Amino acid sequence: MKFLPRLLGLGLLSLLVLLLAMSCESMKPSANEYGSPNRMAKGTAIEAPESRQIVHFTDSSTEYVTPRSELARAFIRQFNDGTVIDKIQVRKAPAEGGTAPNYYVIGMGLRNGMFRAMALPLNTGGDNTYYLRPNAERYTITGSNCPMCFFNFENGRIVGTTCGERISGATCDLKVESNNTLFSRAR
Repeated sequence: MKFLPRLLGLGLLSLLVLLLAMSCESMKPSANEYGSPNRMAKGTAIEAPESRQIVHFTDSSTEYVTPRSELARAFIRQFNDGTVIDKIQVRKAPAEGGTAPNYYVIGMGLRNGMFRAMALPLNTGGDNTYYLRPNAERYTITGSNCPMCFFNFENGRIVGTTCGERISGATCDLKVESNNTLFSRAR
């Protein structure tokens, strides 16, 4: 009789350890979940499934994984104010020293004759592929009496804007928001 409570306690403890070990095994990502094991071994960040692959760079070219026409439509939806986007580019932001380069996807166009542009930072997924996260910041330029505005970069980050021409009263206003809905699905 003295052994029965100890045996029952040992059995329950074994069951608890078994359940804990099984739950840990189910949390490991498989090879086809969020990327390959090789990418994890290199220490590169694995992108969340809601991120969208935008571009892949090769030694000689830039391959838009998401077509530019689809990006233009998404930028138009993101602006949601009548801005028409007619130019899409992925731009490497100038950085100092040996820091890793930052890339931005930029949509440019017009609204009522005024220059408009939006830039969204991309994250590397390894192997020269770049992704857009839904929580990536959004940098929007609105030009007033300025035919072309430019983003100003410092250490790979957008810090301001400049009007392309020196015209009295011409401005380029920068607005920064903490997220984007470029490829969000309607809920």
